[in-house]
Amino acid sequence: MSEEKKIKSGASGIKIMIICLIAISIAFIFARYITDEDFRYTIDTKILKKEVSEENLNIIEIDSDTNPSIFAYDKYIAILSKNKLTEYTSDGKIAAQLDVNISVPLVEQSGKYMILAEKDGQKIYLISGTNILWEGKVEGSISRVNVNRNGYVSVILKNTIYKSIVAFYDVSGKELFRKYISTNYAVCSAVSMNNKYLAIGEIDYSGTIIKSFINIISVDLAQTDSANSVIYTYESENGEIITGINYHGKNTAACMFNNYIQKVTTDSNERLYDFTNNDVFVDINLKDGFAVLDKQSSGLFSYEYEIKVKSTNGKSENLYILNSDLPKSVSVSGNLLGLNLGNEVQIINSNGWLVKKYTSNKQISGIVVGDSIAGVVYKNRVEIIDL
Repeated sequence: MSEEKKIKSGASGIKIMIICLIAISIAFIFARYITDEDFRYTIDTKILKKEVSEENLNIIEIDSDTNPSIFAYDKYIAILSKNKLTEYTSDGKIAAQLDVNISVPLVEQSGKYMILAEKDGQKIYLISGTNILWEGKVEGSISRVNVNRNGYVSVILKNTIYKSIVAFYDVSGKELFRKYISTNYAVCSAVSMNNKYLAIGEIDYSGTIIKSFINIISVDLAQTDSANSVIYTYESENGEIITGINYHGKNTAACMFNNYIQKVTTDSNERLYDFTNNDVFVDINLKDGFAVLDKQSSGLFSYEYEIKVKSTNGKSENLYILNSDLPKSVSVSGNLLGLNLGNEVQIINSNGWLVKKYTSNKQISGIVVGDSIAGVVYKNRVEIIDL
């Protein structure tokens, strides 16, 4: 081998060795970041600058005497008080003030849309950005609302001649159809991400044993052949109670019961998760999966806590370790979870990574989270975290 070839071969070997050392270092740092809380705290605060405090955040002053309702959606913090919905941007400035005839709100948000309705009332509003896209008044009383990321809305009505009615609207406010339910009570509903399916959770109280059903409705058939619009039905075992539905993708409804989560599609169903005695909190409202907060024994009378985020397709599970901290409340939006730990807020994503950490010397009342904004709620103010 010539001297020139030996030099090139040696240089190539050195490059490969350097690349291998870098890869090993990254893998080591990643593994330690996941498992070592002190190391993760140092990286997040000193290098990634993920920690913020009340001294450097914009503030919205609120009047607690008016009993305001506070929400986060899209890039806005919204405060409802005295039939006025005021929206604020991340810099704390007013973006819009909207007149809404709402006293006790029912609120759901998805992406850039928020549905706002009067609980047990008749008024309903679809809001996007700083505008009311449409408003309406329904017959009966509104018991629950849902909106998907395209602005399609389902509304469950009670106190009519039927046990339940589910009304379905497009983004312009046009009512496309109504599903009349005479034998069961509808308790939850969800619209698929492609607007083609409506999932309705129903409960039958007529017998001595409660039974639940999930009916998947074709939106197209419901407008042309209502009698045959139910294209799939999941029937629970006796005593199982449906509590919520959320669509993950075009054709997958995650359905939460009192003791498990079931995946239901247009032609099949599958058990996703069975609750355990260690589960403290379970939520299906993430964009592509569900979250489980559980406790692990760390001593005779002590526990450590962790959050597992599981994808609905079963292909991934991500872990975020809280150790001894038990959240007082959890807010979920899109792929984000906001954890209120009393004097601290941690906002994590569905990959199990910390997005922002907020610390305070005062007790925090609550946390609201939108897709790109969060609000830390106190009695007299809201502090804004720009995500």
